[in-house]
Amino acid sequence: MKRSPDPKASPGCALAVLRKVLLVATAITMSLSATSQAFATSPGYPYPQPRKFYVSKNGNNTDGLTWATAWNEMDQIKWTGIDPQNYDSLTIDGGVGRMIYRKPMQVQVRPYAIPVRIAVSAEPGHNGQVVIAPGSQSNGIEITGGVQLNGSKRSGIFVYGAKKGITVNSNAPYPTSVKNIEVSHCTDAGLFVSPSYYPLGMSQLILHDNATNVVTQQTGAPGGAQLSKCWIYNGSERNNFDGIRIDGSTSGPPTPSVVLNSCVLGPGLRDGINNLSIARPSLTNCLLINSRRNNISSYSVNLQNVTSFMTRLNPSRSAHSCIKLQASPQPYNMIGSSVKKTIAYGGMVDIPISISYPYPPGSTRPFPITVEQNTQYSTTGNTTALAPTMADPKFVSHVRLLPNHTPVQYLMGLDFSLRPDSPALGTGSEVTSIKQLLRTFD
Repeated sequence: MKRSPDPKASPGCALAVLRKVLLVATAITMSLSATSQAFATSPGYPYPQPRKFYVSKNGNNTDGLTWATAWNEMDQIKWTGIDPQNYDSLTIDGGVGRMIYRKPMQVQVRPYAIPVRIAVSAEPGHNGQVVIAPGSQSNGIEITGGVQLNGSKRSGIFVYGAKKGITVNSNAPYPTSVKNIEVSHCTDAGLFVSPSYYPLGMSQLILHDNATNVVTQQTGAPGGAQLSKCWIYNGSERNNFDGIRIDGSTSGPPTPSVVLNSCVLGPGLRDGINNLSIARPSLTNCLLINSRRNNISSYSVNLQNVTSFMTRLNPSRSAHSCIKLQASPQPYNMIGSSVKKTIAYGGMVDIPISISYPYPPGSTRPFPITVEQNTQYSTTGNTTALAPTMADPKFVSHVRLLPNHTPVQYLMGLDFSLRPDSPALGTGSEVTSIKQLLRTFD
């Protein structure tokens, strides 16, 4: 027979259950409190906060944690104390107008997925130009990877008269970028980039009047320098230096090389790009202005929306080439160039009509190049390699009657944007003048 519940027992049972719940809750609270206390007293809790270090000629060179205690030269920075895993950063004093440092900056931070940020100060009184002038026996800035270096404004860092202005040697798979730096009158190279398996971002650099403004090495690695919104030039035609020189092996399949996007090469350069390696440079939305020998010299190249300008002859009254492609020692099926939506005004088109082919002996093949929607005018040489006919692109600046010895300073002021009635609308570089390029710097 089923027993009916005793109504008098129900309140007692409820109290017992409530008592058990309270005991369990108290035990959990005590356990959480003990756990929190253990974490609070253990090393590393709370987590270390990011630290901001400082470099200033006015610092007392102690711990680098304030302007007053800042490290007072580039060679006094305690790099081992700057921890990328802790999101530490380094701020450089530019003074009121400028601050000059006489020792090289040799960045020695530990490579990490989150790069250490090094930047010129934006604070009033500290936001002038940082000048690094270590002399011709030392490099200005040496970077080994895992760093974001920013001058914080156009030419916020100025490297002058060093051996190599900036050297980048990074094979670690961590972000590396360099921005807003001007490099001038260095005796070996303005920017030197070693082979890398990863892209190395360089943006808003002004490199001029260096003994070769950019040197990049290629050994088959797929990465390397990626230049964006950079201006590379010589301020005087007496400085007979190249814009970009690519060194490396001449055997093996072509590999990606230096990549240029929205850059200006020239004026005043000997060669805009001088490449005798297997590397294949790529240029997009770039403006090339009147090199003394060649705007581009390479075995192979990829050009997309490029504008090339040259006077009829160079200042020495010799022919110069808007593009020079040479027969490669590589197998035929490994080579090839691409020139698309490009404007070539003036200069020689130095492209072979055909190249020799080993089998059968004595045979030839057409030179391997893909062209599309190009415009050329006042060019000489193998002009049909770029486009079937001549058409004046009609730049805003009237360049047709410019003399061979047009001064570099005058060339810097030209506007290569297209007039509304241009037959080349929709092609050529989006960067149409040096002035326009510099306005885009942030």
